[in-house]
Amino acid sequence: MTDPSNALESFQQELRHSHTKLQRGHLDPDLFLHADAVNGKPRLTYVRLDGRTVTAFVVFALVQPIEGKHCFALGYAVPEAYRNQGRAKEVVTVAIAELQHGLGRAGISPFYVEAIVGADNMASRRVAEQVISDAPVAITDSISGLPAFRYIRKVEQTKSL
Repeated sequence: MTDPSNALESFQQELRHSHTKLQRGHLDPDLFLHADAVNGKPRLTYVRLDGRTVTAFVVFALVQPIEGKHCFALGYAVPEAYRNQGRAKEVVTVAIAELQHGLGRAGISPFYVEAIVGADNMASRRVAEQVISDAPVAITDSISGLPAFRYIRKVEQTKSL
């Protein structure tokens, strides 16, 4: 389990130094996308901004397939000054819709999203339970060795996309 707050900080620094190129969302023009690759694997970062300040952050990284379908590990974070305003739930919901739209245009459907959330992170667990799955599986995180919950959601194309 990697702390997405660290990724948010790094992204914010890159954005401030103008090293990051952003695209507007197709479904939501107030959501911005940065696509890159880490170790040859695609990574998609979606952000909400106030000027050049990130107010909500979602990252998807391609991981091992589930049932032969693409699976994206999902991480999300909101800077402390913007917490407790429903931003995480909203941005995760919209980012999944944008990913669904983009992958659908590429003919990729269905796919999975997966979030591993620390057992003690109640705020992130609430978001995952509302947006990803209300039936998490208790696990021991393979990276930290700490208790966590695994949330998985199968995302299928809708007729409107």
